[in-house]
Amino acid sequence: MGRQLRGRAAAMLTAAVALTAGTVSAFAGGASATTSHPALRPQAATGGIIKFGETPGSPPNYIFPETSSANQSLYNNSQFINLMYPLLYLPDPNQPVLDYNRSMALPPVWSNHDTVVTVKLRNYVWSDGVPVTSKDIIFYINLAEAMGTSWGNYAGPTQFPYDLKSYKALNASTVQFVLKSPINPTFFDDNGLDYITPMPQHAWDKTSVNGAVGNYDSTPSGAKAVLKFLQAQAANTTTYSTNPLWQVVDGAWLLKSFGGASSPDIFVPNPHFSGTRPKVAEFEELPFTSDTAEFTALRGGTSALDYAAVPHPDVPAIPAVKAEGFNVTPTPVWGFNYIIPNTKNPAVGPILSQPYMRQVLEHLTDQQTMIKRFQFGYGVPTYGPTPIYPKGNPFVSTGELHNPYPYSVGDAEGQLRLHGWQVNPGGVDVCLKPGPTGCGAGVTKGEKLSLNLIYSSGTLLLQEQTDLFQSDAAQAGVQINPRAASFNTVISQVQPCVLPKDRNNPTCTWQLGEYGGISLSTYPSGEGLFNTGGAFNAGGYSNPLVDKLINETSTATSLAPYKQYENIIVHDVPWIWQPVPQNLWATAKNLTGYGLTSEFDGGFGYIEPQYWFFK
Repeated sequence: MGRQLRGRAAAMLTAAVALTAGTVSAFAGGASATTSHPALRPQAATGGIIKFGETPGSPPNYIFPETSSANQSLYNNSQFINLMYPLLYLPDPNQPVLDYNRSMALPPVWSNHDTVVTVKLRNYVWSDGVPVTSKDIIFYINLAEAMGTSWGNYAGPTQFPYDLKSYKALNASTVQFVLKSPINPTFFDDNGLDYITPMPQHAWDKTSVNGAVGNYDSTPSGAKAVLKFLQAQAANTTTYSTNPLWQVVDGAWLLKSFGGASSPDIFVPNPHFSGTRPKVAEFEELPFTSDTAEFTALRGGTSALDYAAVPHPDVPAIPAVKAEGFNVTPTPVWGFNYIIPNTKNPAVGPILSQPYMRQVLEHLTDQQTMIKRFQFGYGVPTYGPTPIYPKGNPFVSTGELHNPYPYSVGDAEGQLRLHGWQVNPGGVDVCLKPGPTGCGAGVTKGEKLSLNLIYSSGTLLLQEQTDLFQSDAAQAGVQINPRAASFNTVISQVQPCVLPKDRNNPTCTWQLGEYGGISLSTYPSGEGLFNTGGAFNAGGYSNPLVDKLINETSTATSLAPYKQYENIIVHDVPWIWQPVPQNLWATAKNLTGYGLTSEFDGGFGYIEPQYWFFK
């Protein structure tokens, strides 16, 4: 599941968190290799079509499970790819832990002082009848290594899979991972093993359409050739439902038709699925350009949507929606929302590199008003890199319980004057004192405080929040110039700008980027987010002490280094924190099933419609 970008978010969590300070692993060592599999039993389809409303402006646009950071969104992964190619280990729909009973592998078994972990597959088959084997796990990892720093789960040279000394198949159903050094088993299970999506090596390990399948992935050069071929195939969205490659699946669903941004994506049951087979005849995902259009479709009658979001501006209409035959359920997100400042931007990078400037921008973010006026109270503020709810969440440090930079135009102006800016409320501030003792290194005299912001279109909520931010910032003379674009456009411009070699990319001239937020793994550590070169660290934030603490977090037997890292991030404000709205899901009253609107699945956005059916 890993970390995934999302455009519509939420924040309250009511389920218990499994890890407590001092815990080595919730599932470490001694796990039985003979655990039964009671949750997965084939079921006959009973008919009907479930119509699911996609997040406006965010239709899936990638099918290959080996995603890069630019297309690793929950709309691609959790709501599209994983229907056909499920994760090795599934998230629990009710709490931030892995659900081993429903997963295609038994619980991992740890040994040798937390340096060896063994994974045994259950009996699954691909849609062409070939068994899912150890080769399919190793194939995924080999291609992930071939992707290098562009891999969507890349978290640095000391993280998965680079923390592995070796990995090999012990037999057709068992893989052994040997770590370079002892590691916290919970951390590795949640930020290593749960990244793996088995892929059909017997059908995909080839370098051309008509080429023979081989074992090319077993060498670095061969893996790169296979990766290049599969990425090229995945770039052609018009063949998603016809290309034989994508017809070999091990998930509950087969893609019958791909509509992209213009028409529905239609899934039908995979008759060879080894788990709980769908009970409905089809599952359709419908695209929309705006939340208003989707909400209108939701209320359009019996032939309209069965499952969609209620936009926050339409909260007053919830009683009417319920009267029209829907249940409305708030669901949380295990994650946070933000605006990314591009500290490497050639024009304003020196300004955004100053911690005081990011603190100023946070002082100009009125989270409480956004929650009250635009989210109708269905939201939670963000102060740092850890969800602050539920109360008592062991990952939250005391430094993140309260906002160190609350909304205050006066405090923002004071900071600006202190650092050599001429404050012009209603106008544009000007740097009068350049250099390290004033506006900051690299900031020139006479430079104006004018910042461009690209943000995701399609939802009125994000537009309203952007308008308020622009208005509040103007009171302190900070000029924000917003421009809306689709979610996929925003992440395609923002996310490829992680490493120095990427900075020459013409799209990396963005200054402030906002697409919503990120959903975290069940162990919400900071690798990939705030470590130097992390896959999602598009703003170029870098702090050697943070890098050190993030590495320590993966091995520590307590949460002490995690909370030290957390407190530094709260102080430095590498991203401008935004409040996280709860998702408000409307579902047809006759639609039911396991995990339909669960307490925690809203965090990952991981949908499993094979469990849903009409009463």
